[in-house]
Amino acid sequence: MWLVDHGFLRSLYSNRFCLPGPLYRSNQPSVARIHRYKRDLGLKTIINLRGYNPTQGRYQLEAKACEEAGITLINTRVHSRGLPTADQINELKTLIDDFETPALTHCKSGADRAGIFAVLYCHFRLGQPIDEAKEQLHWTYGHFRSAKTGILDHFFESYIRYRDAWKHQHPAATEPTFLEWVNSDYDRDIMEHEFKPRGFANFWVDWVLRRE
Repeated sequence: MWLVDHGFLRSLYSNRFCLPGPLYRSNQPSVARIHRYKRDLGLKTIINLRGYNPTQGRYQLEAKACEEAGITLINTRVHSRGLPTADQINELKTLIDDFETPALTHCKSGADRAGIFAVLYCHFRLGQPIDEAKEQLHWTYGHFRSAKTGILDHFFESYIRYRDAWKHQHPAATEPTFLEWVNSDYDRDIMEHEFKPRGFANFWVDWVLRRE
């Protein structure tokens, strides 16, 4: 795990940022960090975006640390280089509406999957418009929009284009919400086909950083 899962990098930098709530976003926390966050931040919930995988050592360590610290561990699977289904977005909204804070959400690097979760959290729980919330996907967190991970930007920007075109055609009507678009006009297959990543960024994300 120290090498294959880039644990040596995470021992140097946690990529941790705080959102109102508070909700912290970060890379995969070590056992020591989990106990420290419980002590220093009063952490009540950890949302693991890498999914439930009891055969992996990193998951076993995290689950045991959460149990020892009295932290609720929520497991859900989010992808960094593919789009969620409409059902998954609705499930994430339910999760976001209900989890107890202070909380931490994490993926492997804290950049892409933590980024899309943070966008949805800012929109659904904090009430931010998607235009503002999508800034949670940014290079300052280690997110590369020109690589395959940029499909996450494409997802939110597609809604913004749809909304703006709809407003132009129906200036006196109430604009469609993000969730209404997801449940009606969002076409995951077409959107994934539309998006074209660029070369070097892909190499960096896939082969150097080994994003999941």
